[in-house]
Amino acid sequence: MFISRNNTTMKKLIILLLIPGVLSTYAQTSVTAPDTATVNFVTQASKGGMTEVNTGKLAISKGKSADVKAFGARMVADHSNANYELTQLVNSKGWHIPPPAPADVAPDAMLTGNSDAGFDKNYVTMMVQDHKKTVALFQNAAANAPDPAIKAFAAKTLPVLQQHLTSIQAIATKMGIAY
Repeated sequence: MFISRNNTTMKKLIILLLIPGVLSTYAQTSVTAPDTATVNFVTQASKGGMTEVNTGKLAISKGKSADVKAFGARMVADHSNANYELTQLVNSKGWHIPPPAPADVAPDAMLTGNSDAGFDKNYVTMMVQDHKKTVALFQNAAANAPDPAIKAFAAKTLPVLQQHLTSIQAIATKMGIAY
């Protein structure tokens, strides 16, 4: 027996068959907004990382000691890499977390206005303080971040930050700076 096919009926049938697949694809690709803890971590990590890059560039140009210049160069390289990875991670999730304002990531005025030997002391003192805070921030995220990808990023980045803290503390000790 031959059944005649009505084009309208056939189109409706095809649409009905496709709807579940389209809906499941949409559900899989919809973006879930990040929780407050994740937004706070990303904001603080971005701000800190960008500040380290900008301050590191200043240390390269204004630093007097080879140790300060080398540490500044390491800050530029390592924090540029971490900033890039974090940006890629946030973008891959489809999150829209605004970047810090340029004024929030500018080097401290105590450093920009200082071009004498006091620059090195001020820079090292700030780096010890900043890296203590940054290590604590990343330790917390590595242990408690609700998003698994953010947690993994923090855990992966933490050893580098701990090396930075150890290095800057050694430079401080060498310069006779108490921390």
